Amino acid sequence: MAKVRLDSWKAIAQYLDRGPRTVQRWHAEHGLPVHHFGGTQGCVFAYAEELDNWLSGVGAGPGLAIANGGGAEAARSESSGPTAQADEMWATRSEWNISSIAGLYRGVLNADPGNVRALTGLACTMVSSAIFEVVDSSVAFACATDSLRRVPIQGSQYSDAHCCGAFLKMLCERKWRQARIAFEELLREQPSHPFGLKGRALLHVADSELQDASSCAWKAWLQSPLASSAQILICWIEFLAGDYNSALDLVAQFTASGSSGSMIATIQALALSQNAPDASRIGHIAALVDDFPENRTLRGILGYAYANSGETERACQVLKVLQEMCERKKKNCSYALALPLIGLNRKQEAISWLETSYEQGAIWSLGFRSDPILKPLRGEPRFEALLRNIGSQPELFAIDQARYRPEAMRFGPKGVSVEDMERSEAVS
Repeated sequence: MAKVRLDSWKAIAQYLDRGPRTVQRWHAEHGLPVHHFGGTQGCVFAYAEELDNWLSGVGAGPGLAIANGGGAEAARSESSGPTAQADEMWATRSEWNISSIAGLYRGVLNADPGNVRALTGLACTMVSSAIFEVVDSSVAFACATDSLRRVPIQGSQYSDAHCCGAFLKMLCERKWRQARIAFEELLREQPSHPFGLKGRALLHVADSELQDASSCAWKAWLQSPLASSAQILICWIEFLAGDYNSALDLVAQFTASGSSGSMIATIQALALSQNAPDASRIGHIAALVDDFPENRTLRGILGYAYANSGETERACQVLKVLQEMCERKKKNCSYALALPLIGLNRKQEAISWLETSYEQGAIWSLGFRSDPILKPLRGEPRFEALLRNIGSQPELFAIDQARYRPEAMRFGPKGVSVEDMERSEAVS
């Protein structure tokens, strides 16, 4: 009888009645018999007979009891350990618990430096820490990159590792087209992957495709309503689209549902700054700064609002405080510094800080094409040159999905090396 072959992670997961992520973990940690075309990094396949034998314990390694539900003590350890706890917290991640999640993964790695789940989880957590502005991007991206580097080849097939690599391509390396390929490959296999949907939404933002960005962000929120990152993204996209009242209404709804933090307050302040600058709105922004005094972007918005209302002296005072915060804590505050400078009509200085923000991988730099606050800079040669560096420019890089391998995050189109793609991106 011919062997029944399953030709994708999705097919293997359906056969085993498990999720793709669980199946990939079983393969990496417990030896689930999954094969690869063209070596360990190729497309995956498995034979149903081998899977059945593995499930029954034939030829299995010591981890099989845990994977199959046997070995009660080991299973309890697996399900109640710090890695599992961090995985559960990840579903409700916010700027309030992101450091705790990182600490749990770090604790696991202190005892087991090769733990694939912890390495992948720490990488994703570091990327989120940079997005939430909890950890400076220069630190967060370095930790995430090193964590992914330590994930073994088979572990790199994890959807979360693949997704985190795409985020780093987008935010750290600025290899937009490779990131776009990676997110699309991931979402074709797992259309409801929340972190992947957020990454795809951010790429749409970079390309000024705000309607598509909003659609992806809402899909991500539906998959993980308790994760505040999707809520923040939804509100920010409304601001970028110029619908400030909608952004404020959504902020109010999410806040009423229990969401809080400096990032959602920042979106609120951005929307308030674009309405007519009166004393009540500026007072509201000042109150938000008092609530989150360490948030540099919030303070920059306040300086911008002061400048727009003609309170030049107050705007300059805010600018001075931001400069001192930047020097003292060495944290990214380039976008924040640019905002009051725009209000003060010091355009070239503002552009210099925006260029630095782009180089640092700040989340705000993805919105430069659409950001209403930056409209006064349009037409400035340096700013226009900066905008040309942002986004995957899909019209120049139509993706034929059939031409790409599943590991396109790491390898380009057939016959095209990563080095060639990087040179092409440098030229464009």
